[in-house]
Amino acid sequence: MPKVTFLIPASLSRAFLSQIAAFNLALSRLTWDRWQPNLLVCMGDNLDSNALTEWRPHLRNVAIVFAPRSHSETTGSFYAQIDGLFRWAPEDADVLVRMDADTLPVDGFEDVLDYVSHTKSIAGVMAHFAFPTSPGMTSRESWLHAVDGLISAPLNFRQAYSLTGADVPEENRLAPFYVNDGAVFFPKALFSEFARLYLHLRPKLMDRLADPYFSGQIALSLAVAEMRAPTCALPMRYNFPNDELAASRFPEELEHVKIFHYLRTHDFDRQRIFADENSYHDFLNAPLTGANKVFQQRVRKVIGPEFPFRTLPDRGLFSPPLQMT
Repeated sequence: MPKVTFLIPASLSRAFLSQIAAFNLALSRLTWDRWQPNLLVCMGDNLDSNALTEWRPHLRNVAIVFAPRSHSETTGSFYAQIDGLFRWAPEDADVLVRMDADTLPVDGFEDVLDYVSHTKSIAGVMAHFAFPTSPGMTSRESWLHAVDGLISAPLNFRQAYSLTGADVPEENRLAPFYVNDGAVFFPKALFSEFARLYLHLRPKLMDRLADPYFSGQIALSLAVAEMRAPTCALPMRYNFPNDELAASRFPEELEHVKIFHYLRTHDFDRQRIFADENSYHDFLNAPLTGANKVFQQRVRKVIGPEFPFRTLPDRGLFSPPLQMT
């Protein structure tokens, strides 16, 4: 049976560990007919050993690696943990999926795994909007400035940002294959070359951007372009945000969500909803609407009406953290 490995960056805190525990539990409750799933988490700095002890029973089959302190000092803990996923991903996975901690699988998506593996394509949902630009620059100009001299391949502006309206001029609406990195699918055949290019490009972008936060997502696009890799812009259901604009524009996708990305924080605290029993019940009983209500319903269905992360005895089934070098 082919293997799919989910790669999640995180900080060692109760908030992140609770999200990972929820993700892992949801994975275990999906139906897997053709694929064998597993989860690798790369932790950056700001380590809380008490949090790991507390959440350890709920992460029994999760592999955890720690980015070396030297990486955190060079890149900052945020990118130390993300870059680490591409450095230390397992070599035996047939498909690798880079995920964010604030994502939750709520329905089966083996169809995408089959497609990515068979076509050797890199797949993801297009980013919602253009990345921040310098004053007076269009999105296209910002792309050309960012890429100048870094890759040899041209950028093809053939895709549209997923939540940008059709009334927006093309220079601010169209983009290369630029996906929201909350859920990106890679075939084994392309991953090693992608990782090499990504790790080379990402640091070089930091000083070229109005907001360096986006360097990873942009490096992903440039690496894919340089490889001339086959790509697939997926429907919104495979990385659906808890966003009312997305709900109004893609109601049919909301009805068939496979992966929720609960990144919006207007109606609940994403770092608390799985962290303790009271917060979980408050979330399930909150008067939510739209995309948040659908997310709430899917959490109740997949995770359950009762808080699932009460203390369990540690029977030694947890994959111990590894300090990488």
